[in-house]
Parts: sequence; structure tokens; C-alpha cells
Amino acid sequence: MEERLSAQELLKYSRHDHMNTLHLIRMMLDLGKEDGVRQAIDDAVEKARHESALGAMDMPGLAVWLLTFGWRFPEYEVSLDVATDGPGDREADAEAEAFLEELFSVLQDGLSPYAEYGAQIRVKTESGAWSATFTLTGPHQLQEGLAEASPDARFTFHHSEEDGQLMMTVAGRKVDR
Repeated sequence: MEERLSAQELLKYSRHDHMNTLHLIRMMLDLGKEDGVRQAIDDAVEKARHESALGAMDMPGLAVWLLTFGWRFPEYEVSLDVATDGPGDREADAEAEAFLEELFSVLQDGLSPYAEYGAQIRVKTESGAWSATFTLTGPHQLQEGLAEASPDARFTFHHSEEDGQLMMTVAGRKVDR
């Protein structure tokens, strides 16, 4: 990512998200919807758990990129699911982050301001292997093809389109060199 968010900007966006959650809870309390309050709190706790699990990847650049995805690409309604069982590949971190930034910048150029978009992001690490899978909904109009990973990249990139969804996976494995 060429332009990193400053700590102040990160905190501003984070506060905004937390304030939205608190306003939602307050509104449900005012309406007497206790079940909705419980669900909103459970959702916030689960979201925080998934965001926290990104730290176990030991890929800080990719973790920050994923955490700030919804702020930098606000066209997407984001859902994040993280399952980490050990670290990924720290040496692939900056390269994977830069690739995803380029990929989504190209995708963003083809988005319609009148359509709804969703991004379900699943991150997984296991035994030195790591992957980030994106299931994107909404009409993606690509003027050119999607970016491809370079042949010497420390990760692979696969994509397909099924049932109107764009499926993309960036994956790698830590290799002791």
C-alpha cells in the first residue's frame, strides 16, 4: 500500500465504528428490543475476536490491510472470518499486501455507484500455510483482467466466477530458506 493510514486516522475510523455500534445498541434499548441489544453486543464481540486473531498470522502488513479494508473500500459491506493456527509467512507479508492493494484498486475502478457490494473475507493459517479468500458479490465490471501474481511471488492467486460471485484466493506457505 503506497499510502498508509496514520495512527490518528486509524483511531478515527475505529472510534466511528464503535460509536455506530453504541448508537445501534442505544436505539434498540430505546425501542425495548433486548434481544436485538444482546445480538448487537454478541456481533461486536465476535467481530473483535476475529480482528484480534489476525495478529496470530504474524503478517502485520496484511493484517492491517484486512482490518482497514472496509474503510478504504467503503463500497463493500464486509464480513471477516479468521481462523489462525499459528503464523503465516512474514516474508510474504509486504508482497501480498501490495498485490491485494493493486487488485482491489483495479476492482474499485469498475464498481457502480448504484449497486450493492459485499465482501466476505476468510483468513486461515495452518502449519505455516496461509490464505485469504474473498467472496465478492455485486456487479464487477472489469475493463481489463484481474492482476496476476508474478511467477516468483511467495504466494499464489486464483480466481473464478460462480453464480454472480467473484471468488479470489491469495495463498502461500512459509518455506525455510
